[in-house]
Amino acid sequence: MITAILRIRKVATALACPCLLALTFLMLISACKPVSPDPFSSPIVVLTFDDQHYSIYDKAFPIMQEFGFRGTNFVNSGAVGNHGFMTWDQIREMELEHAWETGGHTLHHEQLNQLDLDEAEQNLNQDFSNLIQQGLNPRSFALPRGQCPSQVYPIILNLYQNIRGSSDFAMHSPIDRKALGYLAYQSGWSAEPVKHRILRGIMNNEAIIIIGFHRFDAENEGYQDSCPSSVFRQILSFLWQYNLRVLPLHEAVEATMLY
Repeated sequence: MITAILRIRKVATALACPCLLALTFLMLISACKPVSPDPFSSPIVVLTFDDQHYSIYDKAFPIMQEFGFRGTNFVNSGAVGNHGFMTWDQIREMELEHAWETGGHTLHHEQLNQLDLDEAEQNLNQDFSNLIQQGLNPRSFALPRGQCPSQVYPIILNLYQNIRGSSDFAMHSPIDRKALGYLAYQSGWSAEPVKHRILRGIMNNEAIIIIGFHRFDAENEGYQDSCPSSVFRQILSFLWQYNLRVLPLHEAVEATMLY
C-alpha cells in the first residue's frame, strides 16, 4: 500500500498534477485509519463488574453511559448497602432504567468449595431470592474465585442460565453457557493488556470476550483489582473505535445462538 502511494506521488510530482497529489493524501489517510470490523462478524465484548463496590456506580457507570455501553453487575446480595458498596436503589436503577444485567455472586462472596452441599444450596437460593425480591431478573452467575464442586452446578443451573468462572480462555461458537471465562483487570495495568486480549480474540474469531472489573480509583484500599478511570475510558474508547458490540452477558450469549 505504501509503495503504491509513493509511486503515485512520484508521478504526480513529475506531472505537476494537484489531483493526483490529493489522491495520494487521501490514500495515506485511509491507510492510517484503524480497521473497524463488522460488529456482527467480530467477538461480542462483555464487561462485568463484580462485588458491588460503590465506584462501579460512581465512576464506571457514567463512563459507560458516555459510550452507550451496558454491562453486567455480579453482586453479593447480602452485602449490598454496606459501607463502600452500592445500594439496591443504584443497582435497580442500572438494570431497570438503563438495561444493565444483574447476576448472582453468593450472599457474601462465599467460596462454594468451602461449603457443604446444604449450605451451598441455601446460600444460592437465598441470594437468588434476594435479587428477585428487588424486582431484578438474574440470569447469570459468577463463581466466587472461580471455585465450584461439580455437585453444586445443578443447583446453580436450576436458578441461572449462564455461569462465569475466573479463568481466561478463548470462547468459540457454540458457547458453553456453563463454563464462561474472563480476563480480570489487575491493579497497575495500563489499557494495553486488555486491548491485546481483545485484538487476539478478533484474530482468533472468538464469539465472546469477557473483561472483568471490580473497583475504580481505589488503589489506596490495598486490593489488586482497582482500575483508574482514565484507563477504563481508554479501554471503552478502543472498543468504540473498533466498532465492537458491547452487551450484558446474557444478551451476548443469546446473540451467539443466532448465528
